[in-house]
Amino acid sequence: MATTATSVTSRVAGVHRWQRALAGVAALGTLPVLGWMLDSHVYPLHVGTAIAIAAHLFLVRRPVAFTRAATTVGLLLLPWGLLGMYMGMCLFWPSAALLLLSAYADPRARPAAARLMAVTGGAVTATALACAAVATWTFHLAPALAEPHTFRAVITEEAYLDSLDARYTPLQELGATGVSGTWTEELPHLEVSFPEDLPEERRAALRAEIAALPGVSGVELCPVSECG
Repeated sequence: MATTATSVTSRVAGVHRWQRALAGVAALGTLPVLGWMLDSHVYPLHVGTAIAIAAHLFLVRRPVAFTRAATTVGLLLLPWGLLGMYMGMCLFWPSAALLLLSAYADPRARPAAARLMAVTGGAVTATALACAAVATWTFHLAPALAEPHTFRAVITEEAYLDSLDARYTPLQELGATGVSGTWTEELPHLEVSFPEDLPEERRAALRAEIAALPGVSGVELCPVSECG
């Protein structure tokens, strides 16, 4: 009788606040992923996945539907992240874990299990936040704040197809540590890296030498986020 009464009370009151909190954090956890994947060619898939995770917040008045949906979506996100690992879908795994935990974090129905789910959810959240902070610093903030140490210039197709090593070896005498070619936005580019501690006068001389090369134009410093 007690179990039945608790079940009825849960249905009337809706999803417990612990469950709502876990589901809410799961939804918020998709925002950094969407920010990181803005340039992805499959970005609509990321948005669709985030919507599927956030949709549970509209079921807080329907505990049974909430539990079923959270369990189903949480389980589906595990193989989905594996299949789309190279597209960044695995970054939704923390949200998947939180959804699964939220489905069974109702202390009115199972007090001991719910407390375990809540504590585990807190640990998952803390770990995800730490990993997100490290990733944001490593791949976004640090490169943006770092001083560029690569010159990039537009180069004609004919010059690009010539041997880079043979044509640009003299640049090493001015401090260049590497010379490579890239092809972006239908334009070939020449990239010349140099040490971060290279004096300004030698940087200027290196830049002038690059600009004097046949077929080269528009020599500019390349951000670390683009050229490393």
